[in-house]
Amino acid sequence: MFKIGLITDQVSMDFEEALKFIREQGLEYIEIHALWNRNVEELEKEEALRAKKLVDAHGLKVSLISSTLFLQCHLEESGKAFKSIDDYFITIEGDYRTHLNALARCIALADLFGCDKIRTFGFIKERDLSDDKAVSKIAEAMKEPVGMVERAGLTLVLENCPHTYLTHGSQTKRVIDEVGSKRFRALWDPGNALRSGGSAYPADYGIVRPYIAHIHAKDLIIGEKPRMVPLGEGEVDYRGIFGSLLADGYDGIVSIEPEYVDKKGGRPEGCRRSLHGVRRILSSLGVST
Repeated sequence: MFKIGLITDQVSMDFEEALKFIREQGLEYIEIHALWNRNVEELEKEEALRAKKLVDAHGLKVSLISSTLFLQCHLEESGKAFKSIDDYFITIEGDYRTHLNALARCIALADLFGCDKIRTFGFIKERDLSDDKAVSKIAEAMKEPVGMVERAGLTLVLENCPHTYLTHGSQTKRVIDEVGSKRFRALWDPGNALRSGGSAYPADYGIVRPYIAHIHAKDLIIGEKPRMVPLGEGEVDYRGIFGSLLADGYDGIVSIEPEYVDKKGGRPEGCRRSLHGVRRILSSLGVST
């Protein structure tokens, strides 16, 4: 049975407030991307130690260092300035070497938090490239980062994202195959796949499933402009996905990442409604949480 987690900044940038909320929801696993309005990989040593003490005090476990490695990074040096992806979604920027240095910090953070996975992305999309060329160039760029996590005994998970060259699990799977390391796996986000066009489930799932080491769960309605909604109220087939994960014996983490802000209750209520949706779907599949 897979385990349900929550990304802390989806609740609040106030890390302690987020941890308290997550514990009150009966969850055990968290994912750290941004806290105190800082990216996790930019934390000073004292801040990281403070965060670790808070995690321990709330009896929680860190499932993923959810860094933004190689998201705001040029695959081909263009000299262009990076555009903000989202006012709330904090990212690091810089060249390839800057991101490698950030990965070194993430490895240290993974050791501190007792976590075995670090997130990465497939480079900001700046121009049209064929899948073959993008896959080849990204695989080459990923060899050094993968080597770093291998030596540390960790796993690098590659997320499909509509802002990058790798929008679907079918593409992240190709990069992983080309790199050829068991320490390089997929972070599958079906909401991102749907937002990028095409089928998230069953088509994309069927291709990437053997590579999945972590999952992000969000829901949305596709229209003229995609609209985020609480999980279970949109167009992603989470009943089908959860049913397949149960049947396939996936025992990793499904991290809730609603990206939905409730009009009255803000981000915490958006998370609460999404967790309710997850539990309702699992209940319909005969699973109690």
